[in-house]
Amino acid sequence: MSDRFVLETSKQEVEQLFGVSTARDDFFKPDYNIAPGSLIPVVYEEEGRRKVYTFRWGLIPPDAEEEIEGNDNFIVPIEDLEEDEWLTECVEQRRCLIPANGFYKWKFSEKKSTPFYIRLLSNQLTAIAGIYSVWKSSAGRDVYSCAMLTTEANTLIQPVDDRMPIFVHPDHYEKWFADEELSKAELDEVMNGYAMTDLTVNRVSEDVNNPENNGPELIQPIPK
Repeated sequence: MSDRFVLETSKQEVEQLFGVSTARDDFFKPDYNIAPGSLIPVVYEEEGRRKVYTFRWGLIPPDAEEEIEGNDNFIVPIEDLEEDEWLTECVEQRRCLIPANGFYKWKFSEKKSTPFYIRLLSNQLTAIAGIYSVWKSSAGRDVYSCAMLTTEANTLIQPVDDRMPIFVHPDHYEKWFADEELSKAELDEVMNGYAMTDLTVNRVSEDVNNPENNGPELIQPIPK
């Protein structure tokens, strides 16, 4: 089951939290079941200016012949960054933040997969650490694509899954966007900006299993 996430916030909230500005209201239509391959709002810095634009969720390899080849690269384990020259280049030069209200994880058993929704306990808008790339199509068009960075799940999420996206605290946005390469200590600081007690995990409807379903009812907790 592919990981998916939720963005249900206003343009004004995104602009305020990330210090960006855009006239594109259509970037921020509520979406409660965002799947890999979708166009998603991404905050990034280019030519010394912080921007927000829609990227394809799925990092397109530089030698790809088609955009769809990036669909399998929608998440990248933080541990893999040093093992691939291209990924190393992305994390050194093209870091980004993916606005999100929360993400889904599935717990698997022999009989079924049970979905869970993970978000900040405060229910506030947050950001997931990401990297991006710019791929040139055969028609000469620049296509921006991105991937979420994941790390080992904390003890709250481990009963559901052993991996989780990296939530970046607002105090670390400037560090994440800095031009220079991050040291191991700085990267660890960014990765651990939120404590386990800042998060909550709730079982939700199996309707989310179908990516065509979309609505606020998908994130409503199901009582245990």
